[in-house]
Formats: sequence, C-alpha cells, structure tokens
Amino acid sequence: MHPKDLAAKYEVKVFDSPSAAEAAGFRLDQRMSPRNVWNRDSAASAILFDLLGKRKRGEVSEVALVLEISSVAGAFKEGNDE
Repeated sequence: MHPKDLAAKYEVKVFDSPSAAEAAGFRLDQRMSPRNVWNRDSAASAILFDLLGKRKRGEVSEVALVLEISSVAGAFKEGNDE
C-alpha cells in the first residue's frame, strides 16, 4: 500500500521534508533510504506501524511520515506535549 494511503487510513500526517515536520512540532525518529519505490513503501509501513504502536501505548501523541524522494522517516510528538 502506498505510504499516503496508509497515512490516510491511520490518520497520520505526511510531510515532504524533515524541516516541515520539525516546524510543525514533530521530532524525527527512524529514517530509511531504500533503493526503490517498492522498498520505500515497505520501509514506510515498518516505520509507521512501530510509531502506531507507540501511539497506542500512549508514548507519543501524534504520528507523522516524512516522505522524500530517496528516503522515508517517522516523526512524532511526545505524549505530554498537548
């Protein structure tokens, strides 16, 4: 599944650059630089599901993906920021 479709399904924000995510108050987490589009989708899924688990446990309050051309990263807001 495309990362933007996953993000929509799980109510996750998507940013196109790390600086945009940081400007919105998110902290960057895991980053992967896969070799092709299919691997990028898999990497985004792995990062997203890890962060969704943290959100479910209350460790983070919001989750986001940073989708760049050659990499994908996870981002989050701390659970006590709100």
